Amino acid sequence: MRLIPFKPNVTPRVSQEEEDYDEESSGESVDDVAARSLFWRAFVWLMIVFGIQTFASLAPESVENYYSQLAYYYLARLLSGFNKFVPVVAGELLVVGIVLLYIFWTFWYLRRVFRRETNFFDMMKVLFLQWAWLLVAGFALFLMMWGLNYQRLPIEERMDLERRAEGREETVAVGKRIVDGINRNFTTRDAASATGVSQMTISQPKLFQSIENSFQLETMLGTASQGGFSDPKPLLFSGPATWLDIRGVYIPFTGEAAYNNKLMDCDLPFHIAHIKAHQRGYAREDEANFIAFIVCIKSNEPYVRYSGYLHGMKVLDFLAKSDMKDVEYLRSLIVPGAMADITARETFGARSKSPILSGVSDGAINIYLRANRIRGGLKNFVEDTPLIVNYMLKNPER
Repeated sequence: MRLIPFKPNVTPRVSQEEEDYDEESSGESVDDVAARSLFWRAFVWLMIVFGIQTFASLAPESVENYYSQLAYYYLARLLSGFNKFVPVVAGELLVVGIVLLYIFWTFWYLRRVFRRETNFFDMMKVLFLQWAWLLVAGFALFLMMWGLNYQRLPIEERMDLERRAEGREETVAVGKRIVDGINRNFTTRDAASATGVSQMTISQPKLFQSIENSFQLETMLGTASQGGFSDPKPLLFSGPATWLDIRGVYIPFTGEAAYNNKLMDCDLPFHIAHIKAHQRGYAREDEANFIAFIVCIKSNEPYVRYSGYLHGMKVLDFLAKSDMKDVEYLRSLIVPGAMADITARETFGARSKSPILSGVSDGAINIYLRANRIRGGLKNFVEDTPLIVNYMLKNPER
């Protein structure tokens, strides 16, 4: 019997045949015993994996020094070296292949049910075992190949930052600088399209190179600033990703940064920088957002800087909770062309995502983040605002 069976070494028994039963036992078949043994082994392995995650959460400095800064540093670049030669998102194909394989097995087992070679309950038992072992094996590989980065030292400790909320005057001052950054970088090029929203002003290779160069020049990142990564790739299923409200994803099993090519041009540079931050080991969403903001606003390309400052507009959302007059004043300072982008960004989700599918996606992401010990779940996506405000206050020269 295999230790971790991708296809469990237990098959649905033929209900009409009694010879599989051990008459000296309490009426259980050999297959029943084997199935229960496989289930408990899967449960034990799952507890072991959760135990490793718990232990890592209690030793963030060790995770930082020995995993994030050492083991993952080489692992990420090794995976990138392999996927550079694959023109499509290999991780996406892997997921599709696994789904199709299980669909095939499901229909194969259903065929046996219809032919009365087994019963429906036994079929469901086998399929459940397959999914259970896939979960255990996938979670274990996930932790080893990237997931332990969730347990590393918080970014504020590594970069001497703070998460405390600033007062109104400080937040308004940061908001003015963000609006100024939007206006300066919008007016440095003629990018308006016939629809009124901006269009990308640089080629895709130049965009990728600009973001990578900005990462490598950012001293705050330490060893994570160093290169050796493959370029981001567009998702083959960008359409369904849009319905699910997914802007990009890092695939730990293949080391690929994949982005949704259906995004608005003004959002694309920031979201590429976001998934490249994940690729460099910044697992938390607030940390990846913050790193992407810094990388973008320091880029040598105005359009990339513009995309970064547009993300910084969330500072105004934070300010709106206490004073709408300040927000209205700051928004009135934005040039018309950039305002068209901002309006389109605010309605992009409503125009493109599926309410039902995006709700399911949000629920799954919330569970995923909480399983990785992110207490706020989905709220983690907006928890970069205090980091942005405090960074801007500590760096008034920008």
